[in-house]
Amino acid sequence: MKALKIASRKSPLARIQALLVAERISKSFPDIEISHLYKNTLGDEDLTTPLNKMPDIGVFTNDIRNDLINKVADIAVHSWKDLPVDLEEGTEIIGTLERADMRDMLFLKIDSIGKNDLTILSSSPRREKNLSTFLPSALPFKSNIKFKDVRGNIHTRLTKLIEGDEDGLVVAKAAIDRFMQNKSGEFEKDKKSLLDIQKNLKWMALPLSQNPCAAAQGALAIEARQDDEAVKEIVSTISNQEVFDSVEIERTILKSYGGGCHQKIGVSHEILEAGKLITIRGETEAGLDLSERSLSNNVENYFDSLNHTNYFPKNRDEQRFFERKPILDSIEVLKKVKNQGIYVSRSNAIESTNLIDDSNIIWTSGIDTWKSLAQKGYWVNGTSDSLGENNSPEESIFKEVSWLKVSHKDNLNESKSVLSTYELNPLDVSERLLECDYFYWMSASSFELAIQKYPELKVRNHACGLGKTFELIKKIVPNVSAFLDFDSWNEAIRSKIK
Repeated sequence: MKALKIASRKSPLARIQALLVAERISKSFPDIEISHLYKNTLGDEDLTTPLNKMPDIGVFTNDIRNDLINKVADIAVHSWKDLPVDLEEGTEIIGTLERADMRDMLFLKIDSIGKNDLTILSSSPRREKNLSTFLPSALPFKSNIKFKDVRGNIHTRLTKLIEGDEDGLVVAKAAIDRFMQNKSGEFEKDKKSLLDIQKNLKWMALPLSQNPCAAAQGALAIEARQDDEAVKEIVSTISNQEVFDSVEIERTILKSYGGGCHQKIGVSHEILEAGKLITIRGETEAGLDLSERSLSNNVENYFDSLNHTNYFPKNRDEQRFFERKPILDSIEVLKKVKNQGIYVSRSNAIESTNLIDDSNIIWTSGIDTWKSLAQKGYWVNGTSDSLGENNSPEESIFKEVSWLKVSHKDNLNESKSVLSTYELNPLDVSERLLECDYFYWMSASSFELAIQKYPELKVRNHACGLGKTFELIKKIVPNVSAFLDFDSWNEAIRSKIK
């Protein structure tokens, strides 16, 4: 093949996405001459009708698809989430690239912080459904939240926010990231515009556990004619099969509930070291509330000979191995930190208000820590969602910052500096552990203290959550099993009791 024409929408973001695919093909096939066809679709022309009320499916994709059918173009590049869950005969999705961040972002006007009533712009019934539950506990102030439809590309929506009376906006984080990460001078004006706009806004990266993405969000779909074997062969060399399979799982789940992207349903499929994590939240067209989060791994091997006495702990309080003591000097140091990233590992690492300057980005290890800090009046920018620091996307978005992890005295971290705001003083470890074969560890510190006192425990059956604890315990006990949290482990244990 000597020439290849790529079709896409005309918006700056769509062009960036098409150019990403072109760049990848050119790198593998430098002799192929690549050209582009950019055009507006029905969804681009009609910017007043809410997306969920538009009569046609594929409002952002059908016009471009027709160019494939008519052989005006050879491949089309789409935001995969814009495609109907069922494609008509004649074309198919033949590949994808690495997936961008799956999460949504909330932007809120700085002047709107503290308001009793907030109006949030959004184009998605899914976002409205799930964020109506999450945001009241995630914001550092109490407010009544309502949502209002908005249309247009990312810059248009942000401009409407800045110039209008509304307080906030929710968009796909992938759109922001693709502009900020693009190194082409062609889009420098667009990037600068985003940087200028966000100076008047606070932002949050919204966690998938509470607000799973639209199926396929952040993924590109490379579409071609079903009979074009030459194009299929070319794209197969650049396609990311893992991402492709993950997106297909999300779309299949969404389809099982009877609809497409206009539904109030979010579904995310995350690929982690400990297994594959699926989160489903929202509401079906029949009014059924959905709230499912499941980890697919080999935990069945964990249960061999369980009885009703040999597991630990029976409850959260039973694993209280340490007494926490604040380090007052460190707290004074924290107050002086500015223009950095502050990573908070546990809620008790920040015991009071006014310890972190507003110029800092605040990230938490999990949702409980986020909500605890919000109650103390802190604006939290995002969380690792209890998946561990290594499984969390990059925390920095608009600027590079150095990171300071706030944790206990003995915490070690390879990627962040550590500021110890408290120390752990060991308590007695019960001899009951020796009677047990099955363990769930809520922290690596507790595990290390237990096996230090009772080394024979090392060969027993160990489990923990998905974050840093899993990573550290796995270095000592390679066959450690991962569960979503203590409650899911406890439920699994109890279901095995005869």
